[in-house]
Amino acid sequence: MRITRQQMFMEIAHTVAKRSTCFRLNVGSVVVINNRIVSIGYNGRPAGQPHCEGNDCPGRDGCHETIHAEDNALRHVPSELKCESCDVYVTDSPCQGCAEKLIASNVRRVFFGKPYRITESLDWLMERGVEVYQVTPAGYVIDWKTRRIVDVAP
Repeated sequence: MRITRQQMFMEIAHTVAKRSTCFRLNVGSVVVINNRIVSIGYNGRPAGQPHCEGNDCPGRDGCHETIHAEDNALRHVPSELKCESCDVYVTDSPCQGCAEKLIASNVRRVFFGKPYRITESLDWLMERGVEVYQVTPAGYVIDWKTRRIVDVAP
C-alpha cells in the first residue's frame, strides 16, 4: 500500500534524527514547501564544534549548547524561499523556543510524531494560527486541537 505524504515526510524526519549526536534525545526535522523538501535539520552542537559523545558529553545532565532540529532546519531554508506556506515535520513536538521560531518563520502547519513531556507550546502555536497534527506510527494524522483523525490536504 502506498504511504501518505505525511507518513513519508515523518519517516524522513526519523531518518534525519539518526544524524543527531545528542545524548538525551535524537530529533529530526523536515521543512516542506509545496510537497517538496527544502531543508532538513537534527539536534546537536553547532557546526564546527565537537560532537557530544556519551559519558563525556558536557550537556549530559541538561544541555544548553545544542541547536534544536526545527531551528537547524529553519536556518537552512534557502533565502530565496519564503516559509509562509511551509509545513514542518518533526519527530518530537516542539519546545516553546522552537515554537517561537516556527511562528517567526510563518510556518503554516506542524506535524510531529511523539508529544514531548511539555506540550503547552502546541496550544501556543494553535492560538497563533498554526495548524498542529500528530502523525502516529500507523500513519493516522490526528488534529491536535480536536484529537480526531483527519485527512490533511497536501
